Amino acid sequence: MEKIMITSGNNKKIKELQKLKKNRNIKKYNKYLVEGIHLVKEALKANVVEEIIISENFNKKELNYLKEFVVVADNVIKLLGETVTSQGVIAVCSIEKKELDINCYNRVLILDRVQDPGNLGTIIRTADAFSFDCVVLGDETTSLYGQKVLRSTQGSQFHIDCFENIVLENLIDEMKEFDLYATSLKGNKYLEEVNDVGEKIAVIFGNEGAGVSNNILEKVNNLLKIKMTGEAESLNVAVSAGIIMNHIANNIK
Repeated sequence: MEKIMITSGNNKKIKELQKLKKNRNIKKYNKYLVEGIHLVKEALKANVVEEIIISENFNKKELNYLKEFVVVADNVIKLLGETVTSQGVIAVCSIEKKELDINCYNRVLILDRVQDPGNLGTIIRTADAFSFDCVVLGDETTSLYGQKVLRSTQGSQFHIDCFENIVLENLIDEMKEFDLYATSLKGNKYLEEVNDVGEKIAVIFGNEGAGVSNNILEKVNNLLKIKMTGEAESLNVAVSAGIIMNHIANNIK
């Protein structure tokens, strides 16, 4: 029997799903939403999808290997999504609870108080592109599960282990096996001087305006900066991360 389409935004189920647009409820329920065909397919590959919601006009051939959908009216799907032009499909995903054992990884990015969702998503996507295996979000970094972050990652958060709400000072004390670098305009080493990168390496990037916090910089021996030939005083954190990750990927021993 075909399920009845949900046509009202006042429907109890829709009201519950709308709660997942807020970070506090994502943490409370350990669930989040992804929107659009590409992200939904990536979430399905990662086996984190609990439920799929489609609009009445969605072409089911896009996901023709699935039989179960919750069908809603076009006006209702817009209440759940955030894009201007909806693709008509949203997945409810579960958050896998996992403990961070940092010494299991080899190439790690650590993000200290990065606030812009677009920057965070772009950094994760770039880390995926350059074969980093772990991204750690400090406890003051913006949430991994915000819609803008997820759209910016383009699914890369499903390909790389990401951990959030981590106390970075404690984590850094555990990283005895790593060559540890932090970015700083007061750096004592240019990126170009970093050659023959060791097997285990971690790089810390900081807040868009203030950079890496001083209490973290004090724990790091290697402070990196990028040699710039123009007049700009600094680079966007996502751009800096891309330049540094590319250099590291090309200089592994």
